[in-house]
Amino acid sequence: MTRVPPAHGHRPALRDSTGSASGPGVEPGARPRLSAEDLLAARDALAPFGRLSRQEPIEWAAEEPLAPDLADFYRYVGPEWLEIDTLGLPVMFFPLDRLWDEQAGYRWNHRTGALLVDWNEDWTVVAKQGADPFIHAASTGQVLMAPGDEGWEDRLDEPRPVFRDLTEMIRALAAVGTAWARFDDPFTADWHLTEEVTAAVVAGLEEVLGAHDRAVDLARALGYLRAV
Repeated sequence: MTRVPPAHGHRPALRDSTGSASGPGVEPGARPRLSAEDLLAARDALAPFGRLSRQEPIEWAAEEPLAPDLADFYRYVGPEWLEIDTLGLPVMFFPLDRLWDEQAGYRWNHRTGALLVDWNEDWTVVAKQGADPFIHAASTGQVLMAPGDEGWEDRLDEPRPVFRDLTEMIRALAAVGTAWARFDDPFTADWHLTEEVTAAVVAGLEEVLGAHDRAVDLARALGYLRAV
């Protein structure tokens, strides 16, 4: 099992806080940018899992402008190729210069190149667990999930907001990875996940999200189906 590796890199100097991150119900365009405090907390949470570096919007390989939250995220948190181990497949993050390529299969069909009509132009895939995307919505700042077994085009449910912003997503997923890495053998003799692992994941999520019901819902969405 992959253990949590040592942290890489140094924290960059941040601008002064421009306000706290948004939550559900905030009108598009009325919300403040991600705060310096939240960005630093996200960087600290993500650092043990891989290399981080300052990445500027010029590295974004698309004609469409990079969302301001994503610009701040890559400038001050800056994941490169990075994985967080958890139950099933790891959650994968990508460097900014490859992020546009990772929209294939979501924004457009990766075989034909045709744009997918059910993809919102406001959305950007910022991480994946297998084929399941974590989607940043530029107008609200929220991160959506659409878990399923058949991939985006064959999904059964529409994406739903799960995180209030990118920094909450990072801290929550890092909490899951940290809890998972604590256990050398997370399974029972008959290959069921132990109650201790599930409880540790829920506890880590609750510390980040601040609500037990949100922690349980997210744990189940990430495959910890017996979370209570």
